[in-house]
Amino acid sequence: MKVILLIIVGLVWTRGLAKELETRLHAYDHAPPALVERQLRALIPEGPRVSMNPQARQVIVIADAATHDKVASMLRELGRPRANLHFKVRHNQEVRHFSLMDGLSFSLPVSRTPPTSVVQQAITRLDPERQQLPVVGSALQVQAILLREGPDVARLRVVPAVLFGVAPPFEVVDYQELAMDILITSEAYLELQEHLSTHDFYREFLKTQPEANRTARPVSLLISFERLSFGTEADPPPQSEDD
Repeated sequence: MKVILLIIVGLVWTRGLAKELETRLHAYDHAPPALVERQLRALIPEGPRVSMNPQARQVIVIADAATHDKVASMLRELGRPRANLHFKVRHNQEVRHFSLMDGLSFSLPVSRTPPTSVVQQAITRLDPERQQLPVVGSALQVQAILLREGPDVARLRVVPAVLFGVAPPFEVVDYQELAMDILITSEAYLELQEHLSTHDFYREFLKTQPEANRTARPVSLLISFERLSFGTEADPPPQSEDD
């Protein structure tokens, strides 16, 4: 008798859930359909409850009201144009403006004539048959990730690198083990010498030595996070210049 009662209660509860399910049409704009479907399947694993229409950029979802709210919120976030982070860089006396999409990387030139000690150390990381290649210069490989809006805060992941070769594509010797994370706001310039000089390698790396018989001198490298924009607006990252 108890078993029968439990089955009846279970059937009633299941029917109650079924009555709570609603069929709704959700639209999405900028997000790739494959990404939308992947995220939807994580929310709603049951295949028949999600019907994609990639051409119309719409999806039919059968779910309860709470899940529909999650779907709508997720689609708004996915459909939002990616943020462009706008920076200003001062390399010695040269000032440049550029922007890139959130999460992308750029190369920040340091010197076309890195210190001899930096070059010699990097050469040891090249394959023996490539150790005679001329040095092209040194740079910081930087990935910019937006952490927060209002006030705007980004994280810069910095990796030092030395380039060798005659013509692109160059041989790149990077130091992933020396990667450092720096927080940057839109309030003031960030002096990279100051924030990276806690490590002996960076103190020597952030120098230039135009003449082999002269002492290497520090490179002034400052960067500021100017603003955010959303859409396709972008300026190219800075290119290497003479010291």
